[in-house]
Amino acid sequence: MDIETMGKGLVKKMIQQERLVQTVLDLVQLDSESKQERAVADYVTARLTALGYTVREDNAGESFGGNAGNVIAYKAGTGAGKCLLFCAHMDTVKPGNGVKPIVEQGIIRSDGTTILGGDDKAGIAAILEAAAAMEESGLQHGPVQIIFTVAEEIGLLGAKYLDSEQLPAIDAAYFFDSDGMPSEICVASPYHIDLTVTFRGRAAHAGVEPEKGISAVQMAAKAIAAMRLGRLDEESTANIGIIQGGRATNIVTDETVIYGEARSLNKSKVDSQIAHMIQCCREAAEQLGGQAEVKVDECYAAIDLSPDSTTVQLACAALRKLGMEPQLVKSGGGSDANVFCGKGIPAANVGVGMSKVHSTEEYLNIAEMEAAARFIVAVMEEAMV
Repeated sequence: MDIETMGKGLVKKMIQQERLVQTVLDLVQLDSESKQERAVADYVTARLTALGYTVREDNAGESFGGNAGNVIAYKAGTGAGKCLLFCAHMDTVKPGNGVKPIVEQGIIRSDGTTILGGDDKAGIAAILEAAAAMEESGLQHGPVQIIFTVAEEIGLLGAKYLDSEQLPAIDAAYFFDSDGMPSEICVASPYHIDLTVTFRGRAAHAGVEPEKGISAVQMAAKAIAAMRLGRLDEESTANIGIIQGGRATNIVTDETVIYGEARSLNKSKVDSQIAHMIQCCREAAEQLGGQAEVKVDECYAAIDLSPDSTTVQLACAALRKLGMEPQLVKSGGGSDANVFCGKGIPAANVGVGMSKVHSTEEYLNIAEMEAAARFIVAVMEEAMV
């Protein structure tokens, strides 16, 4: 038996599938809709403390009315190695309370009345299982940082309010918040900017004296018609997703609000697109005699990892050690990993076996979740100097 095969077998034996499954079952039965993550924060704090991690909780939740903060755990290396960060989020979307999990034929699902909450409790379970396996095995590892964030599902708030200055220098970071196998590594995800424009006109009776009115709806329509929207190029998109305004059909509407966004892997392109959308709004308002009030929110930075980066190189080596071929993929969405990249921490998003998330049909593939736990152990081994 060659060394690679021996290594693959050792990592597999270190991970205890029964314990992994029980952990995720425990987690999904803890209610933790966004801003209500207290029970999960207490659970993971106890688990990590028992494994010898130094654990603290920040006050991020206080900034947006949550009942818990980000759980931040650290363990010094037992040998010389790179400092790794593993991360998942504790909150779920609705309906996420009172989950009744069912295990059958290699999958875990809810009873259909709620989501499962595998997004992202599968990520938490995989990280906890890998941490336990490394502790039990006695294998040497470098410094390990684990962070379980809050309020990811409502704007990545926990990650945004995290004080990264309090963290050690991170050489590579992995976020377990994606579907499929860990062999799918998201190395590119776009900048995201939100745009809110409030058009203000003048109300009038639409049947008696419409000439005295200035239609905010018409301004919005004229602005949107002038915009470049949809797929702009291979790395850029733009959309107007919500239009709100009006009180009755017999009133010329004096206020209409539109909500849109632009995304691109290229910062100059997303900035240019937002500027274009704003110009369309202001020109439409001016032409019709109204006003346009603009609000811009830079939601998160891009993930843009080079294949030669430490994060990608360690991941690829670990996957090959496990007999999996790495697939470097792009995503049009965003996650906590984007926020961390914006803070200067080189983060990739990794598959952890979730499917049909944010729906009552959500389920977890146990084998894929187990593969994610094995991947974490393998990365820790590859990070040894």
